[in-house]
Amino acid sequence: MKRIITMLFILISASGFSQSISNMSLLGNKHDFFSGGTPTGWYYASCWGYVAGGREYAIIGHYAGTTVYDVTNPSDITSKGTVPGPSSFYNYREMKTYSHYLYVVSEGGQGVQIIDLQYLPDSVHFIKSYVFSGYTRSHSISQEGRYLYCNGGNYNNGGVFILDLLDPENPVKRGQWGTRYIHDCFIKNDTIFGAAINQGYLVMLDAQNKDSIKFIREFTYPGAVTHNAWTTEDRRYLVTTDEGGSNHAKLWDISNVTSQVQVADLMPYDGASMVHNAYIKGDYLYLAHYRAGVIVYNIQNPSSPVEAGHYDTYPGVNSTAYQGCWNVYPYLPSGNIIASDIATGLYVLRLGTVSSVNGQTESPGNYFLSQNFPNPFNPLTTITYYLPEQTNVKITVSDNTGKEVKTLVNEIQNKGSYSAEFKSDGLPSGTYFYTISTGKFVETKKMILMK
Repeated sequence: MKRIITMLFILISASGFSQSISNMSLLGNKHDFFSGGTPTGWYYASCWGYVAGGREYAIIGHYAGTTVYDVTNPSDITSKGTVPGPSSFYNYREMKTYSHYLYVVSEGGQGVQIIDLQYLPDSVHFIKSYVFSGYTRSHSISQEGRYLYCNGGNYNNGGVFILDLLDPENPVKRGQWGTRYIHDCFIKNDTIFGAAINQGYLVMLDAQNKDSIKFIREFTYPGAVTHNAWTTEDRRYLVTTDEGGSNHAKLWDISNVTSQVQVADLMPYDGASMVHNAYIKGDYLYLAHYRAGVIVYNIQNPSSPVEAGHYDTYPGVNSTAYQGCWNVYPYLPSGNIIASDIATGLYVLRLGTVSSVNGQTESPGNYFLSQNFPNPFNPLTTITYYLPEQTNVKITVSDNTGKEVKTLVNEIQNKGSYSAEFKSDGLPSGTYFYTISTGKFVETKKMILMK
């Protein structure tokens, strides 16, 4: 995040303040690393989420390091520990999780910090920093399955390279691609969607062979300063964000592997604020804007996105000095949303009642069963789910003939977020189905084992 275009944003309201809120509510805020006074400084960076033992956690980077917070009860957010990190002007952090480990990078150095989360809810344990000859820093980090993808560092022309987490505490470097600087990337089914911010390209790479990343194709567009990218679950649609240039998020139909068609250009409610990061969950697109906070769109019809809600994380009169919202994380099973604001810290938000796919209304706090991740998988995948009340839970896995092959959970569990791992030991490649059953809720989803 090195490109900031100065803009003036003044949203007039009856109260005289610029903060705007629509169909979203604030559940909790934490700003332990804010020095006070006018909130214009660079204190916080990215955020991410983690679920274990029926509890939800928010991870946020800041000038002093990386802190893990328990946000299971957003009205009582509690710190579970801080791991110090490099402290230079580029003191921001980007992070991802795999198994019970947290991986953090910064342009300030120290390579990839490896943090063990298995001791939560009591504490977090720093393991070590991973570096190798010629590599000490990355701008961002991405993850799919047991692989990390390091981007925009001081190695390989700032391109992307892969770390294998077969031993999560001792990564092994695999393949790399460095034709362009890659600022950030998203990986879906071994395809890398790389944001080449400096040249304004979206680059598609084939990472099926982890030792040899192959170029597929790339494209650019007017006003492209491509900061990040994400796709729908079926990879038919892609969102790109421009940190500069157009300042907008754009939706693309990429169902034709040889070309792309822009289907939407998203301008925030204030008409000017620069977008930073974008994520897709089901039929919803979540955007973090520097001076417009978190904005959520219903993209059931990608050609006609409809705003579902927004929450401006800046509580006072806006100004060009204010930095704004860096990131948004919408994947907690409870439906709560995590956001990180550069000046004012961690936010836990909740989207109000929204339109569902079938035209009915839904609330984020109901029973929820996630799509397993990764999918396809080999040999391990994780299923997360949320229980709005104490209940008996059974989760089973069946093959495509309906034969039950494994029971993952069969017990009474309290209200909260949970995860279950499915190991495919001894099972052949193919399609499998996992089913959650409670006294009030039954749902089945499909997953693919690919050996």
